[in-house]
Amino acid sequence: MFGVNLADGRIKAYDLNFMGQDKTFYVQCVRGNEAYGVNNFVDNGDETISDTSTNLMWQKNDSESELAWDDAIDYCEDFNLASHTDWRLPNTKELQNIVDYSKSPDTSLSAAIDTEYFNATQISNEAAQDDYGFYWTGTTHENMTNGSAAAYVSFGRSLGYLDEKWTDVHGAGAQRSDPKNMDILGEDYLTITDDNGNTAIVHGPQGDIIRGVNFARCVRNI
Repeated sequence: MFGVNLADGRIKAYDLNFMGQDKTFYVQCVRGNEAYGVNNFVDNGDETISDTSTNLMWQKNDSESELAWDDAIDYCEDFNLASHTDWRLPNTKELQNIVDYSKSPDTSLSAAIDTEYFNATQISNEAAQDDYGFYWTGTTHENMTNGSAAAYVSFGRSLGYLDEKWTDVHGAGAQRSDPKNMDILGEDYLTITDDNGNTAIVHGPQGDIIRGVNFARCVRNI
């Protein structure tokens, strides 16, 4: 089950039981427009996808290479596609809105996105699995580090290194954060060797993988 963790502002998958006992969660109720959040995608035939439910136009493809956060912002601000030059990096709410939670690398062998409309670059993750990446947002993760991290949405596995093994600890569609600058990391960031033989950095109680370079998918207002 996915939930919003109001302690850290992240979206994560949670187990429904713990040590044989059902877990309990708080619920925030809502009423009103039942069509809210339901996408209505239109393929414009020019490598752009419009969502008439939000009046946003999306890049059909992604950046195809992983970028540092500042470079991802520049990538979108300099982007020219379908005669439009007003592209930008989406905020967290906008990017999370195009997640398809019925899809994941383990259930549909795809990214957690509507693959009828969008393409996602495949990667080999730290567990040496075929996977899909994290996508930057323009949203700063406000915390005790003075805004040094930016939020991303995982369209593939949200890996962590837990109990000395790689695990999808938060699920495809999770929202977490990465440092904006990988040159400034605290002592609580751990360096290990991943299953590809490469150096990997993990952080936190569930060993969240810290990549520092993620994909970009640009958006513009219609």
